[in-house]
Amino acid sequence: MDLQNPEKNPRPPAARAAIAWDRIDTVLFDMDGTLLDLHFDNRFWRELIPQEYIRCQPDDPECARRRLEDEMQRVRGKLEWYCVDHWTRFTGLDILGLKRELAHHIALKPHAGQVLGALQRAGRRRVLVTNAHPQVYAFKHQLTRIGDRLDTIVSAHDLDCAKEDGSFWERLQRVAPYAPERTLLVDDNLLALASAAGVGIAQLRGMRYPDERGEPMHSEDFELLESLADLLPGLSDPGGVAAAT
Repeated sequence: MDLQNPEKNPRPPAARAAIAWDRIDTVLFDMDGTLLDLHFDNRFWRELIPQEYIRCQPDDPECARRRLEDEMQRVRGKLEWYCVDHWTRFTGLDILGLKRELAHHIALKPHAGQVLGALQRAGRRRVLVTNAHPQVYAFKHQLTRIGDRLDTIVSAHDLDCAKEDGSFWERLQRVAPYAPERTLLVDDNLLALASAAGVGIAQLRGMRYPDERGEPMHSEDFELLESLADLLPGLSDPGGVAAAT
């Protein structure tokens, strides 16, 4: 119990809405901040990239800082924000090479393996839907083998549309068909959850702590999981429905 930061204390289980597993066939998972700890990405974009970009432009570091911040603001929520090629062109930096410098921060979220295994045993389809560039996914898969625990992998770059755009979910049907009324999406991106709600995806969950060392997220619109372990109740029996107590 954290008395100094009460917002970090988990809510009582009764305050959380249970997943209706008897009405779920497909679970769509985000990658960064959902199945993988967002700490790596936060360190990369908030610290390493600004540091390296400014270092390469020593004549006017303040101008370089503003230029980078302006570009980040311009493309935030768009496919370019997640594109290795875009940031390589804009910064002149070896984006993938710099990611390797922080590779020791890449890690599965607590309970990720347990949840994905339980879903497999319960016969639920596990689909990764990520805005990450395919090269970034491949890099993180090499370190975590996250793709080995999933049935289908879909990058927004394959669909030419970020998840924040409602068109993503329509295009997803072409490569990984799903029934929205029998689908759960788990994603730390609130804008992605909102766009998914707009196309009728029935059950939606965000993440309270995308970065395991960061501040908690808050939302008035979506239920947030305190951890992926919140998905486990109801997945222990063959039908995926919680046993009566």
